Amino acid sequence: MKKYIIFVMLAGLVLSSPLARAEDSEDSASLKSRRADFKEETKTRRETFVSGLKENREAFMAELKTRKEAWKTTRSEMKLKFCEKVNEIITKRFSTVLTQLEKFQTRVADKIEELKDAEEDTTLATAALNLSKSKLADAKAKLLEIKGLVPDNCTKITPEIFAKIKLGAREAKDLLKESRESLHQAVEEIKALRDNEDDDGKGN
Repeated sequence: MKKYIIFVMLAGLVLSSPLARAEDSEDSASLKSRRADFKEETKTRRETFVSGLKENREAFMAELKTRKEAWKTTRSEMKLKFCEKVNEIITKRFSTVLTQLEKFQTRVADKIEELKDAEEDTTLATAALNLSKSKLADAKAKLLEIKGLVPDNCTKITPEIFAKIKLGAREAKDLLKESRESLHQAVEEIKALRDNEDDDGKGN
C-alpha cells in the first residue's frame, strides 16, 4: 500500500515542477505523428496493465479457494485477529491511499484546466482523469461493502463471509491500482501537451 502513496507524492512533484522545453523544434506534421504514437502507446499500456490484473486475480481465486476450506478449522482467536486486521486496513491503510489519490486528482484537474485555457486538446487527459475518479469511487463502494460484512461477533465468521471479505479487499486493491494507473496516464498526457505548447511556442 505504501508504494501507492509514494507514487502520488512523486507524481505531485512532477506536476508542480516546470517541465523542460523540447530541445528541437518540430513541424506540425511531426507533432501530430508524435501525438498519435502517444495515444497508441497509452492504449497498449493500459490493455497490458488490465491483462496483468486479470491474470493475478485468477491466481488469487485459486488460492482463496484453498484458504476458504482451511477456514473451517480456524480457531476463534485467529478469527478475532482477522477482524482486527480487516478493520485496521479499511480505516487506516486504504483510507490514506484514498485521500492521497483524491488530492492528486484535484491537482491534475487544475493542470487540465490550465491547458484548456491555453486551447490545448485535453480530451485524453480528461478521459484518463475521469476513469481514475470512477475507479476510485468503485473502490470506496467496495470498502463499504467489506465493512458491512464484518460481524459484531468475529468468532462466527463463516468460510463464505471470510472469502467474500478477502475477495472484496482484493477487488478494492485492484480498483485503486487502476485508479492510480489512469491518473498516471493523465499525467503523461499533460506532460505531452506541455511539450506541445513549448514546441508551438505557446509557452513563451
